[in-house]
Amino acid sequence: MNTASHERVRQERMRMSVVRRTLGAALDGDAAADNPVPVYLACSDYLKHALDRLHAQDHRLWERLDPHAGPEDAVFRDKLDRLKERLAASEQALAGLVSARDALRADGASRRKDFEDEARRFLDVFLNILSASRHSTLAEEEAKFADSDWDYVADNTADAAAEEVRLFGEVENAAPGFMDSLPPIQPPPGH
Repeated sequence: MNTASHERVRQERMRMSVVRRTLGAALDGDAAADNPVPVYLACSDYLKHALDRLHAQDHRLWERLDPHAGPEDAVFRDKLDRLKERLAASEQALAGLVSARDALRADGASRRKDFEDEARRFLDVFLNILSASRHSTLAEEEAKFADSDWDYVADNTADAAAEEVRLFGEVENAAPGFMDSLPPIQPPPGH
């Protein structure tokens, strides 16, 4: 299960975790405390791109797993139902973050508190809904997926990879040196 597509997704998810932690630190005043707005915007731009990809990947994951979950397999069916619920919550939270980002970008510092409130709501969903139950279908993926399934789910393109790297660089530029100070994270299992 260690295909190039799988490795690319793993790297994206690791960087998304770094950006998520950078946004949280900026909200707490630990990253660019004198003017966190550029960090807010860069992190939000990155998270929009990364989570759009993650959402699309998880929809394709569900699509590939669903035929394997028969009506008699209540545990597996429940995992798939919860995956859909988490996706809906994540998509809604991301929409709120993007709306607040757009208002902050358009109206400037007068929208900072609104952005910060929405970003905290977003991070709550991210941490308590998405991260808390990630990889809930990992055993089924490992048992049922071929390399072609991973390639389909990952949908890695040169354009998507280049954009992800560019946006990660924008976060690094907005919070110079800060991401290096974050404690290392362990690679997530699975995708």
